[in-house]
Formats: sequence, C-alpha cells, structure tokens
Amino acid sequence: MNSPLQIIDQYWGYSGFKPKQDEIIQSVLQNRDTVALLPTGGGKSLCFQVPAMAMDGICVVISPLVALMTDQVISLQGKGIKALAITGGISFTELTTLLDNANHGNYKFLYLSPERLQQEIVQNAIKRMNVNLIAIDEAHCISQWGNDFRPAYKNIHILKDLHPNIPTIALTATATHKVLLDTIDQLKLNDPQVFKSSFVRKNLSYRVKKENDKIYRIEQLLKHNTGSAIVYVRSRSSAEEVSANLENLGISSTFFHGGISTEEKQNRLEAWKNGHISTVVATSAFGMGIDHDNVRFVIHIQLPESLESYFQEAGRAGRDGDPATAIILYNEDDKRRVYNQFVDALPTTQDIKKLYRTLNNYFQISYGEGEFSNHSFNFTDFCQSYNFNTLITFNGLNALDRLGVIQLSKEFGRKSILKFLVPSNVLLQQFEKNVSFSVVGKTILRMYGGIFDSANEINLGLVANKMGGTVEKVISVLKEMEQQELIELKLHQTDASITFLVPREDDKTINPLRDEIERLKEKKGAQVVSVLKYIENTSQCRQLLLVAYFGDKSKALCGVCSFCMAKNTSEENYSSEDISEKIIELLNESPLDSRSIIENLNFAESDLLEVLQLLLDKGDIQLNVVNQYFVK
Repeated sequence: MNSPLQIIDQYWGYSGFKPKQDEIIQSVLQNRDTVALLPTGGGKSLCFQVPAMAMDGICVVISPLVALMTDQVISLQGKGIKALAITGGISFTELTTLLDNANHGNYKFLYLSPERLQQEIVQNAIKRMNVNLIAIDEAHCISQWGNDFRPAYKNIHILKDLHPNIPTIALTATATHKVLLDTIDQLKLNDPQVFKSSFVRKNLSYRVKKENDKIYRIEQLLKHNTGSAIVYVRSRSSAEEVSANLENLGISSTFFHGGISTEEKQNRLEAWKNGHISTVVATSAFGMGIDHDNVRFVIHIQLPESLESYFQEAGRAGRDGDPATAIILYNEDDKRRVYNQFVDALPTTQDIKKLYRTLNNYFQISYGEGEFSNHSFNFTDFCQSYNFNTLITFNGLNALDRLGVIQLSKEFGRKSILKFLVPSNVLLQQFEKNVSFSVVGKTILRMYGGIFDSANEINLGLVANKMGGTVEKVISVLKEMEQQELIELKLHQTDASITFLVPREDDKTINPLRDEIERLKEKKGAQVVSVLKYIENTSQCRQLLLVAYFGDKSKALCGVCSFCMAKNTSEENYSSEDISEKIIELLNESPLDSRSIIENLNFAESDLLEVLQLLLDKGDIQLNVVNQYFVK
C-alpha cells in the first residue's frame, strides 16, 4: 500500500496536505467513522479520495449534485484513476452494465445520487462489491435543519447495513452545531472522529457596500487587480450584460452560466485559471469543485439566498492564503427582490401538486409508471403552454428535485445520440436516392469516425454549420431517416432534462411531503432574514458574525472587514478640518468629481462626502456644470 503522501504526490502533484487533511485521512485508514467539517477550499474531496486509493477495493460516494459528480469523475479519469457515476436518464440495461463494471472492472470510485441508492438492483450490486469506504458528500443534506435538506438522504444508512464493518466519512462545508449533531445521528455513525476547521479566514476581508452604481464600484475594485475575480449574479442575462460592461471598461472578462456549451465552459474556465481572462461573471453554480488559488475578489452584486451559500461562494477567494476580498454590493431594491424571489415566490403544497400532475401530463406518463424515465425539457415552452408563473414554477421544480421526486439537470449542449442500423453499402444506396439524406449523412460520417460500430454523440449545431444549413433542417432529415429505420436517434435539443425518480401517483406522491414543503418555506424565510441582518449590521465584526452563524465561537476581531476598517479609521480621529485641508489641497490642482476625490484621498467615503457637503454649504467650494468640485 502506498502512503497517503506518495498517493497525493503521484496523482495530484501535491507535496503535502492542507490543515486537517492528514488527520482525517489517518482516521479513515484506521477504520474509524469520520466527520470532516471543512470550509470551502479546505480540500474535502481528497479526504476520501486519498484513503480510498490507499486501500484495496472501491469507494462508494453519495452526492446530490450531478454536475459535481460528473466533474469529479472526469477529473479522476484524467489522473488515470478508474471512476464512474450513475445518474438519471439511463436504461435498465445501461444501469446493469455500469454496476457490473464497478464490480468487476477494478474501479476505485462509484458515484451515486441518494435517489439511485434506493433501487434494489443498486443495493444488491453494492452488497457484492469489495467496498473499502463509504463517502457522504454534502452530508448536511440529511438533516432537516440543514441547508438543502433532501429526504432521500434519510435512507443512506442502508450502506451501513450492506457493509457494517466499512468506515463512513461524512463531509460538509456548512453545518451549524445543531445540524452536525443531527447528521451524525441520522447517518448512524459509530463513535465518529469529528474534525472541524475554524471557519475564520484571517486573509479574507468580508465587506458590504450600499451602492447604486455597482458597475462603477466593480471597476474601482478590479482595475488594479493582478489576480483573478468572480462576480456573482442571479441570471444568465445579467452575467452577459455585466461581463460586456466590464470589457468596455478595459477589464478582461467573460460570462459563465448554464446556457453555454460544456466545451465552451471548459475553454473559459482554463482561460480564467491561466490568467488570460481576469474576471468571470457567473451564476451561483460557478466555482463548485473548481480549484483555483489566485482569486483576489469575490463580488456579489445581488443578494445571496442564504449565509450558507454566501459563505461557500465568498470562500473561493484567497485560497492561497494571500489577502483577498469578498464583498456584497447592494441597494434597497435588492432587499425587496431577495425576499420576493426566495420567500414570496416559494410554491405551496397545492402549487407543487398541480406542477407535478402537469409535468406527468406534459410528458404523457401514465399512472404508476415513469420511474427513472428521462425527458428533455424546455422550461419556457412548458410555462407558456400552461400559463404558469415562471418564478413559482422554477422554485417548484427545484423543490421537487430536493424532495427526491424528480432530478432536474440544467445542462446546455447535451449531444444527441445516433446509431446507424444498416450496413454502409445499404446506407450509400439510400444516399443516392435521397439528396437530403446524402448531405446530412455524409457530413456526419466525415465528422464522426467509427459511427457504424456503436451509438455516438453528435452535436447538431456543428453538423448544421458544417453543411451550411440549420439545426431544424438536420433534425427533420434525421427523423425521416429514423422513420425508414436507417438510424436510431435520441434527440436532445433543450438545455435541461428531467428524470422522474418515482412512479407517478399524483397527490399520493406529494401528500407525504407536505410537512417538508412547509418547513422549506419557513427555513427559506429565516435564511433570508439572516442575510438581511448580515448586510445591515453596523455594530459587529463581519467575520465574527458569519462564523458565529456556524457555531464557531472565535472572539478576536478580524481587523480587515468593512466594520473593523471603519472602526480603525474612526479611531484615528481625523477631524473635519484635516479632511477639509486635504480636499482643498487636491482641488487646487484641478476640479474633480466626488468619485475622483474619494479615489485620491485615504479617508472613509462617508466622512469625505459629509465634509464635501460642509465645504459646499460654507461656500469654500462650488460645483461646475459637469458636477466637478472646484475651489472658489
């Protein structure tokens, strides 16, 4: 058996471990149930991946996040480590094949959603496997008190029954003390070793700024930034708009959201990590599972839905230990919006019943059927077809996903799958008879070698571009070829898919979840209130306020948050006369607007604006026609 240090060097290229990692790994290797509560950037994945590599057998990983599972599997495969994930939308035959591969193919990691674990075929297969470790990622999801509680996590303890002598490691980044105790109880961990890193980040300055002109403020923050930055927004359109504005201001930027292809996402991510692009403007999913140390700024220009999500997103700044800033820019309208979006627009039990019935009708699923069936989904078309409120519907879909009724995958650029059913000579004869078949078919044959041997993923957009036509034309021709039984075709034209995780039973499916639906609404309301208290706080160190939310009892002021900096500035006792003197001195050189004065003088912005008004009232300075101050 290679040592953990040898493994981390061989596969990850690291010469040592981050704090707590080595202790956690040793606990697992000693066959102890283990809990790892590490903040974002603490390296949770290595805490189960390294010991699993050090032991004979396969590690079963439970995770609720399909995208993160996929990313981790791709990352492990890139290191030469055999790993696979079983997600929604696969046939019974494919499921059987994947489970056989995991059992007999010398795989080291099998990633599963908690819903997949409920299937008897999956449980029976895992029972036959040589399992060396059970890893529960995002373990706080098992607690009804935790952020993102998922009822399907309640049954994860079945793994303990299947392999009672195998250690379990539970991992999370955000758990209050109450959630931590509940997680240990619900997972039935046996006298676990609990490793908890302090949530305090001494190098990270938490700031909050009330700001109407957010683009201007971002420009001031980033124009001299030599590292990377993330700007978080709430929508795809905002990501594109803000990125364009920053580009116009000379800040190299790109946007990142679910509406760009997987290949393009990877290209943009690499450009950002390599420093070719300094700033990514992104929706909230960006950053999850991404290891990039040199992030100097994380900027939220719309309020986060909870302190749990904010702490994770802000924690992506300064992972290298150098000074970094996490700042929220908000205005009064943002406070109303966050409550409207995350509390007022939460669906009732009746809303969710109606949505679930309508989804089943939309996809023509019969009563008692539909379990693990996968469907391409066009959200806009669905809402328009039934005149549904988009925000309530979106929140309802996410609630159904969290409650384990469906699995909602928001993936752009999912490739269609095509398989030729006839020999090449028969196909060529058809090409001679039908010009459209020839153009589309020969384009695909040139682009995808070996397509006669097995089913292949094809990108309809690329095929259309190559032949100089439209995607609609390509689809029309392929459907005609399918009708003539020349090909087998699975079309994916949308940027989302839905997998039904249980058979259709309409109200009988939703009724048992009534309490969870109501509890979710109460929890969301409490989380939004906590966010508002955080941004409105003017009497406490922001870092201490955040870590106290997670049960960290640290008492020392951070000294670098916006509260501490304002406190330090006020303690320097600059008088109005001192500030007036510097303003007059600066304006004697040339007229300046208030922003330029703030940028050039090292005083608190509020103090400068107050003194400017005093000087204006006294007549010592005046404003010209372009709103610049000048000395009278």
